[in-house]
Amino acid sequence: MAALDCSTITVGVTVTDCGESATPGTTGRLILLSYTDIDRTASTVAMNVITDLLLKTGKLGYEVDSLPDADVGTTTLVAGTYKSSFAHSVVARIFIKNEEVKKFVNQFTAARVVAIVENNEKGTDGSVKWEVYGWDSGLRLTDLESTTAMADGVVYGLTLATPDTGREGSIPKSFFKTDETTTDAAIDSLITPTP
Repeated sequence: MAALDCSTITVGVTVTDCGESATPGTTGRLILLSYTDIDRTASTVAMNVITDLLLKTGKLGYEVDSLPDADVGTTTLVAGTYKSSFAHSVVARIFIKNEEVKKFVNQFTAARVVAIVENNEKGTDGSVKWEVYGWDSGLRLTDLESTTAMADGVVYGLTLATPDTGREGSIPKSFFKTDETTTDAAIDSLITPTP
């Protein structure tokens, strides 16, 4: 059997358009799914694009609505001696302080989640509008910032990140099913109870 060679690249791409730049930022809409609630057998991932994302029976995701650009996704390379991987993180900023919000924040001490971020950049057909952070390993609360000064109105800043014991095999996967409208409906189905 021939040795496996992971050192080759297999695709090229044009990485600039002289008249266009990618639109930075996020819309403020963040969907959080409990990692163990995802039905991975029924979900479909091909070429790092999720085309079907299904939850186990009776499970739902939770929408976090914030201000534009308040949610920030980050990807970094975790360089290894033999194999490299990626770490994902999502910072979610909260601008309200009440008991409902405190309950929401407190649940993250033990939670493991997957975060779906809505980008301002959609691509030509909506194919990069939604990106999924933590698909492989899940994200855990790794930092929480809160001060009574509430600089710029931020009450809580939560960082959900890849844990040290797990890594991601790719940059955040896109979630795209057929077209933008169909994909948006699929996102809504994750958080809306079926009648």
